Amino acid sequence: AYLLTYQFVAPRGTSGFSGAELYNLVNMAALKAALEDKMEVGTAELEFAKDKIIMGAERKSAVLTEESKRLTAFHEAGHAIMALFTDGATPIHKATIVPRGQALGMVTQLPDKDETSISLHQLLARLDVCMGGRVAEELIFGERNVTSGASSDLDQATRTARAMVTRYGMNELVGPVSIDLDDPGLSSDTKRLVETEVQKLLSESYARTQQTLKKYAREHHLIANALLDHETLTGDELRQLVPRVFQDRLVTGTGLEP
Repeated sequence: AYLLTYQFVAPRGTSGFSGAELYNLVNMAALKAALEDKMEVGTAELEFAKDKIIMGAERKSAVLTEESKRLTAFHEAGHAIMALFTDGATPIHKATIVPRGQALGMVTQLPDKDETSISLHQLLARLDVCMGGRVAEELIFGERNVTSGASSDLDQATRTARAMVTRYGMNELVGPVSIDLDDPGLSSDTKRLVETEVQKLLSESYARTQQTLKKYAREHHLIANALLDHETLTGDELRQLVPRVFQDRLVTGTGLEP
């Protein structure tokens, strides 16, 4: 059973996993099957193990109000819309409003294959997906009702934008140079330029995200309501829910087939 499940799970959904991580996944799936008195490790057990490793354990004791669940649903739906309709974004694995770890909900993405490097195009898409939750809260509930729930998203977006400017040479003004912001010899002018360009990247991403979520407002509500009904949706279920994604991506020339 271990050999069969290893071969089954390795090609998709575990890109970048080391041998030890794959072993841990199969072992966790086997324990799940044993607890349920099953003689085989099947797809359900493997999915359970993969989600636990990638998304964290479910907090079944967490009790959320209907208002909190609705806000979380629209927040996560915002991430999902950006991942679905942003060219260059990593494919969605799952979207959920079930609390896991410290998060009330999350959208997880998994690459189709191992990635040894990432393009500017993909990094800009990553920024936009990060911004999706905060912008969704603002558009649906108003500027004065945005929450602190986007703190980790903003942290990730800021770290990504800063890396683009200081490590990857992806900024015209700063140029193709590697900069150590902790270098005591770095001039204040250079630090100021870096922070200005980081802020510019984030502001432009925020504006793009607002435009996309306004364009796909119907799909945004559709996904949020589906999350409220089902709590967890797979990437395939999301793509079936909003088939317009295929039409729009074909128009943009990505070559994605429905």
